[in-house]
Amino acid sequence: MLTQKVSEITGNFSVKLLLVAVLIELVILLTYAVLPAKLNIFVYGCLVISFFYLLIPNPVAASIVLSVIIAILLPKTYGRPLGIKFEEIFPLLTGFFLLLEYFRGALKLRPIGKIGQGLLLFLIVAFISFATGLLKGRNSILVVDELLMMLAWGYYLFVVEANLTFSEQKYIVKALIFASFIVSLFYIYKFISLHGLTRFRTDQQHIFNVTIPVLFAVILYYPKNYIKILAALLMIPMILAVYITLTRALWIFIPLSLLGQYLFYIKEQKKFQTLFRGVLPVIIIVALSIIGLLVLNKLLGVQTLLEKRLQTFKFLEYDPSLMARAELGLYIYKRLRTGFLFGSGLGDFLRYRYFPTLGRFNVYWLDNTYLQLLWKTGVIGTILFLLFLFHFFKRVKYLMTLSNTPFIKILGTSLFFSFFALALSSLQCGILIGYRFNFVWATLFALVEICSQECKNRTTNTKGANTV
Repeated sequence: MLTQKVSEITGNFSVKLLLVAVLIELVILLTYAVLPAKLNIFVYGCLVISFFYLLIPNPVAASIVLSVIIAILLPKTYGRPLGIKFEEIFPLLTGFFLLLEYFRGALKLRPIGKIGQGLLLFLIVAFISFATGLLKGRNSILVVDELLMMLAWGYYLFVVEANLTFSEQKYIVKALIFASFIVSLFYIYKFISLHGLTRFRTDQQHIFNVTIPVLFAVILYYPKNYIKILAALLMIPMILAVYITLTRALWIFIPLSLLGQYLFYIKEQKKFQTLFRGVLPVIIIVALSIIGLLVLNKLLGVQTLLEKRLQTFKFLEYDPSLMARAELGLYIYKRLRTGFLFGSGLGDFLRYRYFPTLGRFNVYWLDNTYLQLLWKTGVIGTILFLLFLFHFFKRVKYLMTLSNTPFIKILGTSLFFSFFALALSSLQCGILIGYRFNFVWATLFALVEICSQECKNRTTNTKGANTV
């Protein structure tokens, strides 16, 4: 029987390889003769990726992991010369492999939850704003690009339906930490190459809002000491990267997340010995971070740079960056008169009058998530997005109050406080709506929904068994 099963598996695998080989030959013959060279490279790249996925036991899970890693590791997003951005390739492949699973009857559909329902309603409004932008004759490429950034949140639906195992859920979180660690090393390297004379930052800095709280939760809740030590060591370059970005929001909201986590931890614990175990790693992290800063200061003299940035807190009313945000915020209220319910539509832009920064006079995306939503999707779109966030916080609060497994506890506590801080930080940046990190946030939201459903099912089954 075992020999027969092995032969069936190898037979199916051989059929797959044969079909792929035939497909590759046909596509190469057609594309080489018809398509331009750049598009050929794109098509061949897709074929290589598809072939690679056929060798992986669960291509859907692999696509999700790669989607998270690519979205984090890209130093910047790229345009649409071929109609698709690089960070969108792997999420699309996730959808493709989910369709294959569905048509062969191997996909068990999971409820999308109230998070998913709120998201679907918001995406419907996004399509209305998309149609408004096109009807008003705005740049079609820009309108499509803005829509796709909002649709990136729809990746939540793919991840929820992916039937991820517990180990695959853990791999996704590990991939998040690994990619964030690589980014922190990249930041430190670039800062050293600039001789510490100026700040270094990219869109990637926003990932530290989540990964530092995740690692802190590992230190608090994971039972094995060597994992706690590893988490502390991984945090150190991330903390240094946060310092050298000179981004004031990160300096405020990441400590706020950690403080919330620790206060919740203290509230839960009753034994002094357990409390001491939590305090000790925190002391070590702070000490090593200070030592790291002293070393950076000794090598590059960053003290003056940091002091100048800290002094800006005293004179925020004269800060050009904040004044520019305030100026654009005032223009939004004028726009609301013409599109109160569903906004002025995608592709609309505002123009700086007094505080143009970075040489950009025409602005399509605001450094304020909520004003951006009011502007482009109106009051309806903003309310639905807030409803979507509200259901997420309800779900993640349910997780953080459970003590079933360390992973659930880590996921629940870290995401509750980190996204609470991100929601506050969104008052001065578009982090929750206008970045490729929407794929990462959507994946994490989906993990919360999956874990919540599984925990509720286990609780229900246990109560049913006890009753019987």
